[in-house]
Amino acid sequence: MTRNFFLILITAIFWGCTPEQEPRMQTTITLNDTVLTMKPERTYTLKAIVTPPSDSVVVWTSSDESVATVFMGIVTSKKEGVTIITASVDGISVVCKVTVRIPQYQLIWEDNFDGNVLSTEYWTNEKGGGGGNGEQQYYTDGTNISLEDGQLILKAKKEDYTSSITGIIYNYTSARINTKNKIKFTYGKIEARISLPSGNGTWPAFWLMPNDDVYGGWPRSGEIDIMEHVGSDPKMISHAYHTKNNNTNTGTNWSMRTSKDGVEGNFHTYTLEWENDYLNGRDAFVFYVDSVQTGFKVEPENATWEDWPFDKNFYIILNLALGGSWGGTIDDDIFDDSVEMRIDWIKFYQRE
Repeated sequence: MTRNFFLILITAIFWGCTPEQEPRMQTTITLNDTVLTMKPERTYTLKAIVTPPSDSVVVWTSSDESVATVFMGIVTSKKEGVTIITASVDGISVVCKVTVRIPQYQLIWEDNFDGNVLSTEYWTNEKGGGGGNGEQQYYTDGTNISLEDGQLILKAKKEDYTSSITGIIYNYTSARINTKNKIKFTYGKIEARISLPSGNGTWPAFWLMPNDDVYGGWPRSGEIDIMEHVGSDPKMISHAYHTKNNNTNTGTNWSMRTSKDGVEGNFHTYTLEWENDYLNGRDAFVFYVDSVQTGFKVEPENATWEDWPFDKNFYIILNLALGGSWGGTIDDDIFDDSVEMRIDWIKFYQRE
């Protein structure tokens, strides 16, 4: 009897001295974002934070993979719509609502070339010989420019013109206009409806240059060529850009060409979408002819200004060059008819 009493007493003391077991911490999972709005064809990385840390793998799912897929937290948008991205671990889940939509553009500026004279509020006539590429025209102070039936006409002529500055005699005249310090922009969509001239030696262009040479003179601050054409290649349209590391001086500039019937003597719409944060924080150029994509270039990874100086204001240039490094030999017979670059309208938009 005494022995049993001591056993009971020792057992009671033992259990009484054992500390209570600490309750297990409840698992929680959180996301760095719970609501996302994305453009189509973009990626975004969701990060799941599990507390306390777990060796279990986070399982990712999308409620509608036609809208956006997810792999290890990387969301890839596909088309317009809404999907729910779910992250699950140890029976606990958290969600992110992803809306994919195509942003709409808002018209910011346009010139339809109504009236009788070119607007000096928007445009400046450039005057001088050549254009830096061995071209043979002299750009006059406006005598090669006219407005007719709501169209701007840049006309090239075979005629002698003596520069009052250099005394050099040029055998051809033409026109070049720009919007420097008047219409300038960073990012957005710009387009123009243009009819191109025909004939060997013609070299019309619709392009952009930096309003301020923040990174230095050409090509350090960049150049964007929305549309270039040469009469020696009647179906060709070229898109290009130039930077310090990629330019024609070194033969490394990026360009893309497309072939299209009837670009000479007929109106077509030439468009650039200059996109901010197109892919994982990188910008992009998307080119179109008549709303059909004809060129695409995304900013290189880890780019510096030397690769991609396109984060500053640029202005617009329209010109009709003759001859030069790309225009080539001028066929004087083309001047038996009018040699004209016609612009119906030009418009600039930004994302809403």
